[in-house]
Amino acid sequence: MRSKHHYHQRLSAHEIRKWHSEARQKRLHERWVPYSLRWKGGIFLRVMPQMIFAGLFSAAICSVLSFTGLHIALRSPILFTAFGFVVGIAISFRMTASYNRWWEGRMQWDHLSAVSRSMARTVWLHVPPPKAKELSVAGMMNEGQGVRDKRAVMKVIHALAVALKHHLRGEREWDDPEVLGFKELLDGIGEYPYNSINHPLTLSLYLSSYVEHARTTTAIDTQVLTHLLTHVDTFTSIISACERLLRTPIPLGYQIAICRLVWFFILCVPSQLWRELRWWTVLVTVVLAYMVFALAEVGLEIENPWGEGPNDLDLDRYCNLLALDLDEITNTIPPKRGWATFDIGTGSSSASVTGTTTPTPAPTPTPTPRSWGVLVDVSARLEEDMGDVV
Repeated sequence: MRSKHHYHQRLSAHEIRKWHSEARQKRLHERWVPYSLRWKGGIFLRVMPQMIFAGLFSAAICSVLSFTGLHIALRSPILFTAFGFVVGIAISFRMTASYNRWWEGRMQWDHLSAVSRSMARTVWLHVPPPKAKELSVAGMMNEGQGVRDKRAVMKVIHALAVALKHHLRGEREWDDPEVLGFKELLDGIGEYPYNSINHPLTLSLYLSSYVEHARTTTAIDTQVLTHLLTHVDTFTSIISACERLLRTPIPLGYQIAICRLVWFFILCVPSQLWRELRWWTVLVTVVLAYMVFALAEVGLEIENPWGEGPNDLDLDRYCNLLALDLDEITNTIPPKRGWATFDIGTGSSSASVTGTTTPTPAPTPTPTPRSWGVLVDVSARLEEDMGDVV
C-alpha cells in the first residue's frame, strides 16, 4: 500500500505515528481482492490504444479475407510457434532485466535505511560529550551542545534520505510543492548551500564534517571513529548506486527490437487464425494484444523504480518510517546507571518528519563560523586564513 502523504505537507511526529498505526490497521482489516479483479496498479488504460489498433487491424484483415474471397491467409503452425517463441524470449528478457533493476533499487534503499539507523545509534550512544576545554575555546556555554549536535546529525541523516528521493525523481526546483517540505527541513541545518546541484552528496559532507568535529572536540574511541567514517563512505556508495540505476537504462537497441518483435507478432495473428476462428479472430487478437503488451508495458514501467506510480518503490513511506526510527533513537535516554537502564524520553526529537514527516525540532543555537554544521565557500575560507596569517 502506497503512502498518501507527500513532503509538501508538515506533520508532527505524533501525527506520523498516528498515520503509521492507522495504515497498519487498514492493512489488517482491508478486504482482500483477487489480483485479477484489481484496477489500481494495472496498466489496462496504458495498453488500450495498442489493443484498439490491433482489433481494428484484425477486423480489416478479416474483412478483406471474407468479402474478397482471397486465399492469402498464412496458415503455418511452425511459423506461428516460432514467432511466439521469439516473442516469449524477448518479453522474458525485458521483464527479468526490469525486475532486477527494481529489486536492486529496493535493496539499495534498504541498505540506506540500515546504515542510517546504525549511524544514528552510534552517534547517539557512542560519541562522548565535548571536552570542557573545547567547550570553552568554542565559546559554548554548557555540555548540552553535544546533545544538540547529535540531534542535528539525526536531522541531517533524515534529510539525506529525503534529498536522495527528490534527487532521483528529478525534483530540483525549490518552487515545486513537493520540495517545499524538504527546504523547510534544511532550514535548521547550519548555513546550507541551497544552490547545490547534488543535495545528497552535500549532506554527506555535513556528516563528514560532524565526524571530524567529533574527532577534534571529543575523546571518541578510534573504533567508533572508524565506524562512523565507514558509514559516511557507505552513504556515498548508495548515492552512486541509485544514480547508476537512474542514468543507465536498458539499451535503446533492445527496446526497439523488442517493440518491433511484439508488433510484428500481433499483426501476423489475424492471418494465422482466420481459417479456424473466422470473425472470432478479432476478439482473440485483442485479448492476445493485451497479454503481450501488458507484460511489455510492466517491464517498461518498473525499469525506473524511483517514480511515483503504483508499481514504483514507495519512497515517501520509506522516508516516513526512517524518520520514526530516528525519532525513537533520539527519544531514548542513554543509560547512566548500567547498560540495561534505558528509558524513553518525552522530549521532542529533531529527526524531523518533513513533507510527510516534520516533528518540531529541538532548539539549536546559531552555529558559529567554525562549527561542524557550516560549510563555507572555499574561497572565503582561504581569504580568512590569509587574513589570519597577515
